[in-house]
Amino acid sequence: MLKLTQVPTPKQMWRRIFNFIIIVLLVIVAPGFLGIASVQQNAWLQLFWALMMFLAYAAIGYYAFRLLKATTHGKVFHRPNIRNWQHMWYIIGIFVFMIVIEIIISALRIKFTGVTTTENQTAIQNLTEHLNVTMVAMVIYGVVLAPVVEEIIFRGLVINYFFRHSWWWASIILSGVLFAFPHMGAVPTNLADVLSYLIYMVMGMVMAYVYKKTGNLQDSIAIHFINNAVTMLPVLVIVIFKALS
Repeated sequence: MLKLTQVPTPKQMWRRIFNFIIIVLLVIVAPGFLGIASVQQNAWLQLFWALMMFLAYAAIGYYAFRLLKATTHGKVFHRPNIRNWQHMWYIIGIFVFMIVIEIIISALRIKFTGVTTTENQTAIQNLTEHLNVTMVAMVIYGVVLAPVVEEIIFRGLVINYFFRHSWWWASIILSGVLFAFPHMGAVPTNLADVLSYLIYMVMGMVMAYVYKKTGNLQDSIAIHFINNAVTMLPVLVIVIFKALS
């Protein structure tokens, strides 16, 4: 179970809100470098802008880590114990549960609206259509960088910053709500958007539940990593085979 300090750092709520808004704005803007890379014809320019994104995202992650470390009880990260098979199966079980919920919501979206994908998924597909520097950078960002940085922000900071001693589920719900907005890119205005938003909200809530339940941020990072890897790595393999054929 996650142990919270008696008093958050910073103590003032407005400063915590300000910190969170700034870090979220930065994490939304940083992947824009990949958009710039995607329109470059020269591979070296693609590599330059991809590296700019990696550096920016790493800096944001470090800044978020410092904010989280200042307000958490003990270490942010713990040494993983891969021999604890019961715990490993718990992580896999939670991931499967999350995927089942996502599939159900996606099926409802298709049935009632005919929409088969979210705007975030469409944007990822557009960046991963061809085997180039931008695509490889997108896969590295989606599978490695995003799970770590987003979990520090939307699980670590949200749960340690807000609703600390309120209703146990309050920070979990808030984590899901806030996690969904950057992945949607807009406020939901129709049923398809609402159901797409709900998919990301459920993902965020599941990972927040795991973090609060285990007190280990690596657990929610692991689930996030598996989810993104299952989605993006097959795309990379398919594009490589197309390029070789």
